[in-house]
Amino acid sequence: MAIAMMVILFISSHTPYQKQDVKPFFKGMVSIQEEDLPPIAFTYDGALVTPSAPYEYVEFFLRKGAHVVSFGLLAFLCIMALKEQNKKAPIFLGSILAFLYALFDEFHQSLVEGRTGHLIDVFVPDLLGILLILMLFLIFSQKKKHGQKPRQ
Repeated sequence: MAIAMMVILFISSHTPYQKQDVKPFFKGMVSIQEEDLPPIAFTYDGALVTPSAPYEYVEFFLRKGAHVVSFGLLAFLCIMALKEQNKKAPIFLGSILAFLYALFDEFHQSLVEGRTGHLIDVFVPDLLGILLILMLFLIFSQKKKHGQKPRQ
């Protein structure tokens, strides 16, 4: 499953931005105005992210959210695959493997026409997803060691 996720991420990164642009879809589905969005503007990798460009603003958060979820899922699948093979330190090795793939993915993306590779994507949303999964595994493994059942 981890390899399948890597293939999905590779294909997604290999797809030109113009084919992934969701702004036209949103413009046809919903009306978003600047006043509908939080009044927070910031610079991300040299580009201004501002609610004064509402569709770009929403797309930015959707894309970065997809990074968090995708690389969190990749970390989860890597950890589970390593646990299944009884490898030592599967939580840390799986997390490192997902992080290395995030680096590769951004490099690969930089080679695709119409796409860019940004290290900030690796160190902010990708790493956030990986670290969330790492922490969840550590919390659950500690509870398991001490004989506690996780709360539901």
